Amino acid sequence: MDTLTQHSTQAKKRNVAIFIHNGVEILDFAGPSEVFASTEGFAVYTVSLTKEPVISQGFIKIIPTYSLTDCPKPDIVVLPGGKTGPFIENKPLIDWIKHTATQAEVMLSVCTGAGLLAKAGLLDGKQATTFHSYIESLQRATPNAKILANTRFVDNGQIITTAGVSAGIDGALHVVAKLKGQAIAHQTARYMEYDKWKPEEGLIVNPSNKGAVENK
Repeated sequence: MDTLTQHSTQAKKRNVAIFIHNGVEILDFAGPSEVFASTEGFAVYTVSLTKEPVISQGFIKIIPTYSLTDCPKPDIVVLPGGKTGPFIENKPLIDWIKHTATQAEVMLSVCTGAGLLAKAGLLDGKQATTFHSYIESLQRATPNAKILANTRFVDNGQIITTAGVSAGIDGALHVVAKLKGQAIAHQTARYMEYDKWKPEEGLIVNPSNKGAVENK
């Protein structure tokens, strides 16, 4: 590899698409957004069904950068929760999730955003977690998955789910650690003054051991 090509490869940033929708939980998308935007090597943008403004929790208006139809190809997709119910049955959205999952490195859900992964069939045969009051509902919706309580995040490889609200920060830091190393992730956590992050509170599924779960 010549020097110019090597420099170009090193300089390439991973695209991080943060899906937002009406009723999205503020910290669900703001937490991971802060993590990726504060870490070198990621290009972060919002995407929604359209480019029309969306309202988060009734009082914050956000104008999406892209719609599903013109969104750049994402390497990482973040699916926050909040009032997710109306969007689980949105066929264009679920089709977009299925399509992006065929090429993305990471599909990360936060809180009830796990319901979108479930609807797309991406939790089947996997272990996952979600917001504590949504665990039973998600288990009923995806009987072929095992939904775990009291777990900050579950890493199945490409598919990573987190518990509710602030746990999205933990999941995003885990993705940074996974892709760029623990030292970089700790550097980001220090910058954010986020003392809560305890990697051992998450679970990593070992794909070489038929779905056995290991402590990180």
